[in-house]
Amino acid sequence: MVLRPKATPTRTIGTRWLGPLLALVMVFSLAGVGIQRLTPVATAQDDSGQPAGQEVNVELMLDSSGSMAQEIQTGVTRIDAAKTVLTEVITAVPEDRPSLNVGFRVFGHRGNNTPSGREESCQSSDLTIPIDGVNKADLQGQVDTYEPVGWTPIALSLQRAADDFEPIPADDTRTNAVVLVTDGLETCSADTNDQDANNAAVCTAAQALADSPGSPTVYVVGFGLTPDELTVLQCIADNTGGQLLGANSAEELRTVLFTFLEELQVVNSTGSFEVEAINGLFPFGTLTCGGGQPTDANPQGGEPVVYTINEENGPIVADVTVGICIFAFVYPGGGQVSLNVNIEADRVTRVRGSLLKFPQGAGEIYQVTDLGGLIVWQDQFEFGDYVWVLPGVYTMDLLELVGDPILFYAQVQCLPGTVTSLEVYTAP
Repeated sequence: MVLRPKATPTRTIGTRWLGPLLALVMVFSLAGVGIQRLTPVATAQDDSGQPAGQEVNVELMLDSSGSMAQEIQTGVTRIDAAKTVLTEVITAVPEDRPSLNVGFRVFGHRGNNTPSGREESCQSSDLTIPIDGVNKADLQGQVDTYEPVGWTPIALSLQRAADDFEPIPADDTRTNAVVLVTDGLETCSADTNDQDANNAAVCTAAQALADSPGSPTVYVVGFGLTPDELTVLQCIADNTGGQLLGANSAEELRTVLFTFLEELQVVNSTGSFEVEAINGLFPFGTLTCGGGQPTDANPQGGEPVVYTINEENGPIVADVTVGICIFAFVYPGGGQVSLNVNIEADRVTRVRGSLLKFPQGAGEIYQVTDLGGLIVWQDQFEFGDYVWVLPGVYTMDLLELVGDPILFYAQVQCLPGTVTSLEVYTAP
């Protein structure tokens, strides 16, 4: 597709020759693909200038038992998936809201998952970050050191969580909540051969937590659990007025966690995507997001969501679910581009571009490629022709000799948000 704006400010690279000789123009320098993440300007604010809202206190409670070492899909363990998603969660949590407090409790992180390590592991449940403000560095530090180790003391963790929250005074509107991520059932409250007693202990602990002065609501993520195992944990949500959802992949874990945290008004589970339009010009393509749980029949996952970017829909896509999406488009010369873009909550992820303006030709055929050999253009150069390209270095090569061309070869750099115009001309 030939793009011809009527008027464009340009960055000109030119060369002058004394006669109809072959011109060689080389401009060296690399510019990477520009992907920006922009924070929205407009948010609801209180009198202090900070985002408004009632006090929200959230404790992330995470399972560090040995079963987290199991693969959730080929080459990806449960712990790998959890770390990836938790990093995205921490990125999305705002640091500048005085009404928001996020803490971290981990359990099953000491001892080991053998009988000899059970006693120590079953007493391991620690509030490693108090529920006081938002410290992203500390939260990320916990995620980075999180490894699958021991047994699963869920009941003990719910008991100890009662002391993690301040009491809620009468007529107070604050929200206290625990977001529990576990990939197993209780293994510590009773004999290992008496699972029914273990399960009952969890339900009792959940009711006691609901009856505590802080009375937190518990949102449970059953990671890699069977339907029967999820049914066992349902009492935690029921007894505390919370919810339970299962997740069997990193994508599902991301969706569930952001769903819970959005309901608690901690984060927004969607962001926006934009292809930079320069003088109204941008490439037409698609943004593909999601894919659901992988299966043997469909290794890539379930049905993705595909957004079309074209003249009718424009270059901006709003309300995109957070996570990794693929932006794909085709250059006029047939080169296909596919970029991974990370959609973050409450942010605009922008793919930056550049316009490359061709010199006027005399009917000869030129090929324009990037440094990797991807064909951007393979046709005649006509006066006023533009093409939208990613920032980088591009090579123009003469393919078909017609008449007396003055351009044989050129290499030019295209910078983000600019128009690069190559002018080659002769002088008497």
